[in-house]
Amino acid sequence: MFGPDYEAGCVSCSAIADGFNGFAVHLANHDVMLRAVSRAPLGKLQTFRRRMGWTFPWASSHGTDFNFDFNVAFTSEQQRGVEIEYNYRREPAWEWSGSAQEHAPKDLLTTQEHDGAEGPVDRSASLTGADVATYTRERPGMSAFALVGGVVYHSYSTFSRGLDGLWGMYQWLDRAPLGRNERDYWFRHHDEY
Repeated sequence: MFGPDYEAGCVSCSAIADGFNGFAVHLANHDVMLRAVSRAPLGKLQTFRRRMGWTFPWASSHGTDFNFDFNVAFTSEQQRGVEIEYNYRREPAWEWSGSAQEHAPKDLLTTQEHDGAEGPVDRSASLTGADVATYTRERPGMSAFALVGGVVYHSYSTFSRGLDGLWGMYQWLDRAPLGRNERDYWFRHHDEY
């Protein structure tokens, strides 16, 4: 959601997080604690959290292997290496173009992006203040853990489109007469509409 080199949170992840304040109290009353974790330094997270008006707990994993351990963060070396694993599948390595810019494997990008026009990944990256390679080294994921008898167990993880159920606005839009009505890249931070 917020990599160490970002200037703002990912807009789609931020749209998901916009719902956290409302349901965190309900989860807590069922002995479930919601915690967001991002790799940016804590100061950046706190500043963005205030801007967004969020009150849910948000921890920094900056300087740790936490996000790497769950395959939701990758180094530039991993990105350019043989391949990375994300969402329970292998992705081919990125390639360097003649302009020394990194480009994602073709299956991650739209045709627009291959033709040189700005696509959704480019747009999302620019809204975080990062280039595409830096932006895509951070990936969305959600994990659940249980504390039983002083031992922490990892009980569940989902990635990518598996997070759609957490996107409160999509649950409403999917039931609206025009559905998601996505004609163009429409994501914004909620304070930028």
